[in-house]
Amino acid sequence: MPIVETHGLTHEFKKLTALRDVNLTVPEGALYALLGPNGSGKTTLLQILMGLRRPTRGRVSVLGRDVNRLRAEDRSAIGYVAEGQPLPGWMTLEQLEAYLAPLYPAWDRALAGELRRRFRLDGGRKLGTLSRGQRMKAALLCALAPRPRLLIMDEPFTGMDALVKNELVEGLLESASSEGWTVLLCSHDIGELEMLADWVGFLDAGRLILSEPMESLRARLKRVEVVTGNGAARLPVDRPPEWLSMEQSGARISLLVSDPAQAVDGASLRQWFPEPARIDVRAASLREIFLALAERSPVSPPPGEVS
Repeated sequence: MPIVETHGLTHEFKKLTALRDVNLTVPEGALYALLGPNGSGKTTLLQILMGLRRPTRGRVSVLGRDVNRLRAEDRSAIGYVAEGQPLPGWMTLEQLEAYLAPLYPAWDRALAGELRRRFRLDGGRKLGTLSRGQRMKAALLCALAPRPRLLIMDEPFTGMDALVKNELVEGLLESASSEGWTVLLCSHDIGELEMLADWVGFLDAGRLILSEPMESLRARLKRVEVVTGNGAARLPVDRPPEWLSMEQSGARISLLVSDPAQAVDGASLRQWFPEPARIDVRAASLREIFLALAERSPVSPPPGEVS
């Protein structure tokens, strides 16, 4: 059963359409990365999934229920962590845990203690004295201790140094994989998402233009480097639609190709570059894919995938 499912989801703010006919499926147990430029509708979508906004049109189900009919026990099975999430600065972490525990039937004190040790948090310190990274670790601890079926994270890594981000990523990966939790994560830290996610979706101008497993995405999008053997390369005037991006530096041309068969077929490339000295093919990084999508390149999901 999908943990999150939307059909024809549309949300309008007066003259602005924030989400347009979004059909999203997040499988149970997935680490799903939601990407998109600023203003693409990511936060609005997360707010609707949390029940904080009502969609203008469409159907939304979370944990198998209509999002507007979630019971208290359903809501207690959803964790939420966001950039700049406020915590009561006058409380210690231990006091906050003691306050939250009775509100969540599945609160696991042993897990909370384990996360405190893993994140190297002092339970006796007031939350207001913690650094930005420590506060985010504390927020993540409070979201994970109730053993949620779904964890929603909105820009959790913003402004953190590399060491703290790495600790959070490792802790999240270990917890999610061992417990089988579903994570829906929105972040601009594409490098972290590439380490975490096994599913990826791209929102652009309120439309979900791609949603598929990371493995499938990287299998069908390739970075192709062509080095010509006769000096500076000449770029084709009318590039094939499968070439999602194209850059030139001297005799080197770099392509992002959406057709793996073409990417590894030197004969088809020689139609455009008759005398290549070398052709190298590798999997495209998530950052390269994101940049191509952000430039509104025509990337389409394979038949049968959500779009």
